[in-house]
Amino acid sequence: MKTILIVDDNPANLGILFHCLDQSGYRTLVAQDGKTALKMAKLSRPNMILLDVIMPDMDGFTTCQTLKADPDTRDIPVIFMTALTDTADKLTGFQAGAVDYICKPFQQEEILARIHLHMMLQEQKNQLLRINREKEKILSVVAHDLKAPFSSVLGFLGLLTEGYNDYTEKEKKRFLAHAHGSTLKLYQMLEKLLDWARTGSGFNEWQPEILDLTSLIHSTVSLFKENADKKNIHIRGKIPKTLYLFADANMMASVLRNLVSNAIKFTDTGGQITITAKQSSAGTEIRISDTGTGMNEQTVASLLSGSCGKSTPGTTGECGTGLGMVICREFIEKNKGTLAIESEPSKGSIFILTFPPYPSRTSAR
Repeated sequence: MKTILIVDDNPANLGILFHCLDQSGYRTLVAQDGKTALKMAKLSRPNMILLDVIMPDMDGFTTCQTLKADPDTRDIPVIFMTALTDTADKLTGFQAGAVDYICKPFQQEEILARIHLHMMLQEQKNQLLRINREKEKILSVVAHDLKAPFSSVLGFLGLLTEGYNDYTEKEKKRFLAHAHGSTLKLYQMLEKLLDWARTGSGFNEWQPEILDLTSLIHSTVSLFKENADKKNIHIRGKIPKTLYLFADANMMASVLRNLVSNAIKFTDTGGQITITAKQSSAGTEIRISDTGTGMNEQTVASLLSGSCGKSTPGTTGECGTGLGMVICREFIEKNKGTLAIESEPSKGSIFILTFPPYPSRTSAR
């Protein structure tokens, strides 16, 4: 139910408007002065404010300017109610931040029509903002996930370009085979990401299926092998031969790529990364641990709360988007999972993912 705050020092006007809006299905709040209106707007966050212009102490123009100066209330549409019909007064109102005017005496049909129009415009504005945020996330995922295979291809081709005559034919074929394999992975990943981005239902739609988690983890490790080898980092896996998870394939693939990429990014040369997974009646647990730089309690808390959007350079200056962990956490929660982090500065980190018990094939259908 949409909420509308009416601000007018005239009790008769308040009564008429309250009855009109209440009968039309709106939740209605009332205030008789500007100061009370400011407090109620901040506390209740109404969907719209109908604001009288001429009021004692604080007039409507000043009240509107104050609303627009506060980040908590500046996006609430304000419609002025006034008997003033002078163009200069109307301009003053629009400059203060109002979206429309309703002239007194009121016509109920006009009031409801204008409210409906501006409610619809506000919803469209909010939808556009959501779409822009989703696009930003898509670009972040694409940028993050395509770096590893590109790095692998460039690495092997760079070896051949710089020292073609220094390698045997067998070594050259091996380099080309690795580059070809990485290119195929890159193409497959790009196809999935583009399909995902094109879905009309949105970036965050959860589309669960029965996943071969063992294969997904192994393919993720393989994808980042070249990056790990460059820093002489050993990736160890302790994973059952068969392990399944009921989750969204694209989201889980992105989560694993993100966590493994970050583990490499923040692990010093010669370090180690260990990936373990196990399943029990309580659910599925995945642990990704590293011997890297670690984090303090404040950083861990900001990651878990989703408030950390700033990228931190890796141990050899690797860069990121800053949105990776925010998206990662969101995807884990979309798949009914939880994320826990154990970490200390200079002692490495452990990222623990837990998911509900894997349903039977019958219930999964």
